[in-house]
Amino acid sequence: MIRKSLIAISIFSLLYGLVFFLTPNFFAEITRADKTNIAWLRNIGAAISGVLFVGLILVYKSPKKNYDLFTVITMTSVLQTLGLIFSRFFNEFSAQKTLIIDLTIYSAIFVSLYLIYVLIKFNSIFK
Repeated sequence: MIRKSLIAISIFSLLYGLVFFLTPNFFAEITRADKTNIAWLRNIGAAISGVLFVGLILVYKSPKKNYDLFTVITMTSVLQTLGLIFSRFFNEFSAQKTLIIDLTIYSAIFVSLYLIYVLIKFNSIFK
């Protein structure tokens, strides 16, 4: 069950990351954000796709060999989530439609908390 949930999160991360990486203008349009500096969206999309998708696939395939990788994935997810929360709190987004930004933050919080939960509660799958 836990491993299947990691696959689900990895696929969700791939889809979400690819939107940012391949079509940052689309995200800027739906949030009505300033498009002059959207390179950071491609960067975030690449990080989400690489770390969460590829990393969780590797953890799924061989959890016993990838405990350290899972720890790095979890820490990265938490740090990115805290960055989103910080930016939202200090109104650093140029987006005028913040509902999508907020949904992104809520999904990041859910994923981060779930990864922490798995890391703590189910660490036996990594040993």
